[in-house]
Amino acid sequence: MLRLYSRLLQPEWKTLDVIEHTEKLVHAAVRVGNPGAKPPVLECIRTTEDEIQIMYSSERQLCALAKGIINGLATHFGETVSISEDACMLKGDPFCAIHIGLTKVPVPTTHPPAIDETDIYQKQTTFSCHESSNPVSGGVSYAFPKPPQQRDELGRLGEYRILKLIGRGGMGVVFRAEDMRLDRMVALKVMHPHFAADSTMRERFLREAKAMASIKSEHVVTVWDTGVAQGVPFLAMEFLEGDTLQDHHKKVSHLTVQQIVQIGRETAHGLAATHARGLIHRDIKPSNLWLEAPAGRVKILDFGLARVAAGSRQISQAGTILGTPAFMAPEQARGEAIDDHADLFSLGCVLYFLCTDELPYKGTDVLSTLMALATHDPQPPEQISAKIPTALSDLIMQLLRKDPSLRPKSSVAVAQMLAAIELQLGARTHEVAPTFKQ
Repeated sequence: MLRLYSRLLQPEWKTLDVIEHTEKLVHAAVRVGNPGAKPPVLECIRTTEDEIQIMYSSERQLCALAKGIINGLATHFGETVSISEDACMLKGDPFCAIHIGLTKVPVPTTHPPAIDETDIYQKQTTFSCHESSNPVSGGVSYAFPKPPQQRDELGRLGEYRILKLIGRGGMGVVFRAEDMRLDRMVALKVMHPHFAADSTMRERFLREAKAMASIKSEHVVTVWDTGVAQGVPFLAMEFLEGDTLQDHHKKVSHLTVQQIVQIGRETAHGLAATHARGLIHRDIKPSNLWLEAPAGRVKILDFGLARVAAGSRQISQAGTILGTPAFMAPEQARGEAIDDHADLFSLGCVLYFLCTDELPYKGTDVLSTLMALATHDPQPPEQISAKIPTALSDLIMQLLRKDPSLRPKSSVAVAQMLAAIELQLGARTHEVAPTFKQ
C-alpha cells in the first residue's frame, strides 16, 4: 500500500498519521482508480497524538485484514502499537471499532497538550521553542516574528505586544496582549504556524473570526480585529476578567440553582444572537462559556467549529467527527446535517452537568461516550439532586431529547422558559443578579 500510494503521503507521517488520512487519501484514490472497488468508509477519531480509533462497517468483515495492515504499518515505521477491539461484526456488533495506541517511552513535559476537540491535537510548533523560567510565558518561550523590545513582553506580532500566555487550544494559543494603536488590552488568539500552512485549517480559523465578528450580543465575546501578520493568522478579542465555567465549577464545587438558571438563560440569549446570524456554534461546553467578573455574565467563546446552518455537517474531510463527544447532539455525532437544535442539546448537557455534577452521557473513551449518546437515556436531574426544581429538570430532559424536533423550538424559547423559572424561584429582578465570587 505504501509503495502504491507513497505520492499521497507526507514524508513526516508515521503509523497513526497514515491511518488518520487513509479515508481521505488512499480510499479516495482507490475509488477513483477502480470504480468497482468498495473499500469500507472509515471514521477516524484522533483522540491524542498517540491514540486513534477507527470505526467501519463492511459486509466482508475485514477485521483480521485491518489489524494486519495496522501491524504492517507499525513495523514499516519501526513503531510498536497496541490494538484492542471495542466492537466487532464477527461478534454480532453492527460495526467494527478498533482502538490503536502507540507504545513508546514517555518524554517528560511540563506542558502537556490540551485536547479540546475530538479532531485536533496540539503538536509542538515553531512557537514552542524551549523551556524558560520566564513567569509570563507559562514556562515556555515563544519565537514570534518580532522579538521582545521591553522587559515585560514575550515578543510582538503586528501591532500587538505579547505579554502573557493565557490559554491553549486545538488550533492555536491565546495571549494577553496590548494593542499599541489603541492602548488597550486584548486576548490575542494566534494560529499555530503548522496549521496556518494548511489551507483548510487556515480557512477554518479565519471563518471563526468572521463568525464571531458578525454577532452582536453581550453574551458573545467581541472580536475587535483579525488579520494575518508576518504570515500568522490572528484574531483580537476583548480581554475578559473572570474564569471559564469549567474552571469556576472546579473552584466552587457546586453552583446554586439560581446561578445555574442564570447561566442557562444567558447562554440561550447568546445562542439566539448566534442563530439569528444563521450560524451554529457546534461546541457548546463549560470550557467555551466564560463567566465575566464580577457578576458572572456569560460570554460564549470559541467559534472555531461554527458553520452556516443550512446543510451543516459534522464530518471533516478526513472522516473525523468535529465537536466534543460528552456535549454533542446525537445527530451531530452521526455526521448528519444539523440545525440550531444541536446547540440546544449541548446546552442541555451543560445544565445537566451543573445540576448533578455528572455528565448525562459517560464513557471511558470517545467511542464508549458516543455509544452511550446513542443508546443511553439519562436519569432526570431532580432524581439525582433534590434541590433541582421539576420545571428545570423537565426543561433539561426536553433539551436532551434524541429527536431534534422534540426539543424546544428555539434558543429564544429556552431563554424565555429559563426566565420563567427564575421568576418562580424569586431569584431575579431587573436590578439584581446572582453574585459569582471569583
